[in-house]
Amino acid sequence: MTSQKKTMRTAKGIREYTYLGCPLTRNRSAWCFRICVPDTEGHGHCGRVAPHGLRGRTQLAIESHDRKSQLQNLEFLYLEAPGNELIDPGISVSEGETNIMIPLPDEFLSARGNTLSTLCFRVMNDSAYYAVSSLLGRSSVVTLSFNALLTRALPSGELLARGRFVGMSGDRYLADSILTDSSGTEIGRGEGVFAIHGSGEQAG
Repeated sequence: MTSQKKTMRTAKGIREYTYLGCPLTRNRSAWCFRICVPDTEGHGHCGRVAPHGLRGRTQLAIESHDRKSQLQNLEFLYLEAPGNELIDPGISVSEGETNIMIPLPDEFLSARGNTLSTLCFRVMNDSAYYAVSSLLGRSSVVTLSFNALLTRALPSGELLARGRFVGMSGDRYLADSILTDSSGTEIGRGEGVFAIHGSGEQAG
């Protein structure tokens, strides 16, 4: 809530001042009743810094530890996914970003490259998916759509997909992914739309 401007009469005339009372209790004292939910910057509905929004070093350390544990859990979740034991991938998840590396043994190369193309699509989708998941804590995410384009010949060696959260559209989460070979040459890119499971989504 924005602060309100009030007026008072003084010996020199009418003077304007800022009123910062609690908009929930209508109490005009400076005492905070701690009943509102502070915003992301720690301000209460009155516009002032809310004492119950302040966090000490211990609380910040606990939150940081919990956040790192959540990101590590996402990494373990990916590594334990069905089929990943066959390709031996590597993954690194941070806030809003995910890197996935997969080696490409000869048995993945079919005569027409179909197996490898499918793998490229999957690793780009996975990197974008986990980039979104990294921002949503314990919420379950579903892919609503994902479009990918391969721009170069498919290599041997290793593939690296870099997924990145790029924004929101309503209750939809947008992320993209860039696929490169082991030398950093771009092979393809993709972009997808994601949602929290149970939010009325219809996955294709």
